Order: sequence, then C-alpha cells, then structure tokens
Amino acid sequence: MHSIKWEEFTQAYVPTIIVWVTLSALLALPKYSLPVALLQAAIILCWSYGGHVLAHKISTTGPLSYINPHVFLHHNKSIVVPRPVELIIESITNFLGFFIIFILQKIADVEFFSPSLLIGAAFLYITVHILDYSLRGNEDHGLHHAKSYCNYNPEFFDTLFGTRCEPEKPYTNMAWEIPHAILAVTAAAVLKVTFSLD
Repeated sequence: MHSIKWEEFTQAYVPTIIVWVTLSALLALPKYSLPVALLQAAIILCWSYGGHVLAHKISTTGPLSYINPHVFLHHNKSIVVPRPVELIIESITNFLGFFIIFILQKIADVEFFSPSLLIGAAFLYITVHILDYSLRGNEDHGLHHAKSYCNYNPEFFDTLFGTRCEPEKPYTNMAWEIPHAILAVTAAAVLKVTFSLD
C-alpha cells in the first residue's frame, strides 16, 4: 500500500483543487445552489480521472480499442498523423469524454450536471492536456504513454489512488495550472451566456 505525505499533498494540490472546483461550480449558478454546484464540480473532477482510467482499462485491446480514439490514436505509436491533426483529434476525444455525460442526461431526461459546468470541465481537461502535456511536454505524461497504466492525472488522484508511475517522486506543485481553470471557465461562461445553456 502506498503512503501519502499529507503535508506535502496539501501544499502541492489543495489550492489548485479548491480553485478548480470553485470556479467550475460558478458555471452552474444560479440554476443550482452553491452547495449543489460545488458537489457537481467535485464529482466531475473525479470523472476527469476516472474516465481516463476507464478509457485504458476497458478498451485497450481487441475490437473496442479501434473505436476508442484515445487509445487507438493518442497512444498508438504505429499510426502517425500530423501533429496539429493529432492535437485536434485529442481535443475532440477529451471533449467527448465529458459530452457523453450530457448525452446520457438527455437520454435519461434527468439533469444531474449543469451543461455549462460540463463544458467548463471539458475545456479545463483539454487546456491542461494540450498546453502542458502535449505542447510544453511533461515527463510524467511521457511515462503515462510509456507505461499506460499509471499517471492518469490529475496528479492528486494518482497520489490518492496509488497510480503514480514514480510514487517516490516529490509531489508536483499544481498552482501553475490555476490559470488553466480561469481560461477554461471564462470560455465556458462566454458559451453559457451566448447560447443560454443553463
């Protein structure tokens, strides 16, 4: 069993978690109360990790892998596409990981999550993945591609669930990712107002 260094965990991750959840929750207001919006934001943040884990666990081999663009294109080194095309495909795939929740809500005719919050969460995931992992480069994300079954991210979930590729490494201070949330939530807020989403 892995051990968590709670003081380091708090310093490295908690400020970013608070900002991400709070800013995302703002997108669900005023349709939902603040406590409900915060709960929605926290659950969707969990989905950003859980959905990525599922994408690897369920369909990395066999016929399902061919309809899973995350595994088939993003992790498949035998298929070479131009870098801009790869980034567009990955952005669409990341967006669909959250859009599927919207579709399921429509099918069930029940809304558990604000559409604006879902869009904001998708934009945040895309922003971090494309800007930090793909364009800027990230050693931990590189290990995820090399090993596939670790470093799913966000790192605080990998720390909590023991899925860090190198658990002995110091925790990464995630405060530099706070601007990603500001950018993502601003873009989602513009769409919310423009298209009257909630």
